[in-house]
Formats: sequence, C-alpha cells, structure tokens
Amino acid sequence: MNLSNRRLMAVAATLALLSLLSPGALAKPTAPDVGITPSDIRFSNEFPKTGETVTINVTVHNDGEMEATAVTVRFYTDQELLPFGEKDIPRIATNGTGNVKQDWLATIPKTYTIYVKVNCTADLNLANNNAEKTLTVTQGGTITVSSRLDPASCDPEQAFWVNGTVKLATQAQPNAQVTISVKDKAGSTIGTPVTTTTDSLGVFSANTTAPKLSGDYMVESSASSGSLRGNDTQTLKVVLPDITVLDITFSPVAPTEGDKVTITARIKNIGTRSVESIEVAFYQDSNRIGTKKEGPLAPDNATPSTMSWTAIKGTHDIKVVIDPSSKVGEISEENNALTVPLSVKERPGGEGGNTIMMVGVVVLIAVVAVVAVVLLRRRKAKAE
Repeated sequence: MNLSNRRLMAVAATLALLSLLSPGALAKPTAPDVGITPSDIRFSNEFPKTGETVTINVTVHNDGEMEATAVTVRFYTDQELLPFGEKDIPRIATNGTGNVKQDWLATIPKTYTIYVKVNCTADLNLANNNAEKTLTVTQGGTITVSSRLDPASCDPEQAFWVNGTVKLATQAQPNAQVTISVKDKAGSTIGTPVTTTTDSLGVFSANTTAPKLSGDYMVESSASSGSLRGNDTQTLKVVLPDITVLDITFSPVAPTEGDKVTITARIKNIGTRSVESIEVAFYQDSNRIGTKKEGPLAPDNATPSTMSWTAIKGTHDIKVVIDPSSKVGEISEENNALTVPLSVKERPGGEGGNTIMMVGVVVLIAVVAVVAVVLLRRRKAKAE
C-alpha cells in the first residue's frame, strides 16, 4: 500500500470516529466571564466634604456561558497595594448582574482614584476585571481660583486678558467652567460676561474688553466644577491723563504798554496715565498769542508753560487752553482752560502826554504874548 492510500485510510478512520461522538462533545468549554466598566461604579457624592462617608455602588456583569460563583469585589484608593474594602457575591447567573456596596471615608481634600477589581472561580476572561473612577474631596465645597490680568492697567475699551488656574488644594480641576465679569464699584456688571473652561492642567485664559470710562473696576473669575464653586477678583485700572491749568502769572505783574510780558501757566496732570505731549495755547482776549508743546507729564506732576507777549494798554482777558484741538483723550475736558484779567498801564508820553505838552505850549505862548504886550506898552509910554 502506497503512502497516498494510507493517508486516505487515516482520514476515513478519523471521520468515522468523529461520527460516534455526541454533537456537544466538540463545543468550546463553558466558563463564567465577570467584568465591570467605569460606568458600573457610582458614588453617593462625587464631591464629598472632608469627614463625609461616601457609599460606592458597584454592578458586576457575568457575560460568560456559565454561572459565576464565589465572586470577590475589592476596593483600592489610588495606587495603594492593600484594599480598603472587600465584598463577596455568592453567584451571578449567566448574562446576569450582581451588586455590592462599600463605604469610604473622605479625608484629605484632593482628587482620588477609586479602583475596583473583581474575580471569580474559573473566570474565562481577566481583561475586563478592573475599572476605575475619580472623586474629589473638598473643604466645604469650595475650589481655589487664582487669576491675573494682562495688562492690569489699560486704556478705555482696550482688550485685555484674564489668565488663571482652578484647583482643589493642590489638585488641578480640568474642564471647570469659568465665567469672567467686569463690575463697577457698586458691583454692577458692565458689558457681557465671557465664559471659558480649564484645560487638563486646570488653566484658563480669556480675552475681554475694558469699560469706556476711566476708573477702577473689579474683574471677577467665577469657577464651577460639579458641585464645587470658587471665585477670585482682581482690580483693573482704566486710565487716562487729565491735564488742568492750575494758575496763570505775569512778569512784570503790572506791565505798561509796550512791555515784554512773560505769561506763565502752571499745568498739572491730575489723571492716572502719563501724557507724552500736549499743546498749550495762549490767548489775549479772542486773539491767539501762540502755542507751546509740553510733555511728557506723568500723573500727579506739574510743569510751567511760558509765552512772551507785548503788552497793549487796557484791561485784557489772558486765557490759557490745554489741547485746543482735542487730540488727547482725557478724563475730563471741562478743566482745560483758565482765564485771568490783566491791566496794562498807558506809557508816559503817549496820547495823554501829548495833550499835556500841548496845553503847556499854549500856556507858554499865552504868557509870552502877555509879556510882549506889557513890554510894548512900556516902550510906548516912554516914547510919549
């Protein structure tokens, strides 16, 4: 018998033997398959306070083709090697579930990971026996919000950034919702609040706009994460210069017409921001004498601005106007001008002096005429 025939006989013998076995003899061996997922772990409170007892509810599934017996459920905190609790389920039917409860005491405020591990006799698949879920222990239900402004001082209606972090103790709070509001001193919200969320490190950043009026404002960052709440407030300074004329003086103080008079205006920045350059205009009545450029001028600083003028007789209104073309934004435009009267005396030898001289000449002529008449009469009398 050749090799090919022997192979054919072996195959036939194997088929005959298999035909003698029962249909179930070749089926896969049956076994239980217990398992859990994160959704099978539920906490009575995901944000408990320090000292609060949390009940952990766990549902175990048996997806195998055999009843699961002697099921053990163990509970671990973070990466601890020893379980803080263990519960037993006597049996779980095929395609059935079993439930256990375990209490856990919240202690130090932070975010914890609760690990749950299940096992049973003859488990078919060990890959689905573990699951985990986090909960956060709080101090009275508050989280810490830290914020900063960039810049903290800006112009009206200027964009600025609010950056910060949200934490529970030292634990970052990802996906926390943060609402940023700009409020006045009375606590009223100005404009529309901006909403953002924290990233995986608990960091947030949002862009918003400063109010249009100068002053100090509160920028509040309010955060929420589950039942946790927290907020932080920073001060935003909306700044503008505010230049005013303090006084006007003259040298000489009592000029005579034709004198060179130095007009000195003392100007001051009573605002909250420096001004690099500002125009100062000088007027005599409605006539512009000239202009000067002054600056830079820091907040709460003053500087003199001078202008020379040739005095004209009479009483005049000397006026000084700051930023006459309104090129510089200021807190107030109402204090940009000041007017001071100035009297200029007539110079001797002017029109009044000529009149006196003419009167003197007339008097002198009259005297000469009288003397001449007297002399003529005397000569005439001697001649007779």
